[in-house]
Amino acid sequence: MAVRNKLSSVDRVIALSLGVIWLGMGVAGLVLGMMRGLWIPVALAFFAIWYGVLWFRVAARSRKLTSWRELIMP
Repeated sequence: MAVRNKLSSVDRVIALSLGVIWLGMGVAGLVLGMMRGLWIPVALAFFAIWYGVLWFRVAARSRKLTSWRELIMP
């Protein structure tokens, strides 16, 4: 049985949408954290931005990320 790694067009749209959402929330968290001088929202914002970039990578490559190396280094 072969493992299905290719994404359909619907899956790519969902991945792109998730990337936009995570990236937008990360930027918003970064701005709000910097404005208020709080470091926890800033740290979480960097994680959200990284996660959004991963979703963009999934949409661009049209396949699932299958290894830890792909997850750690976008």
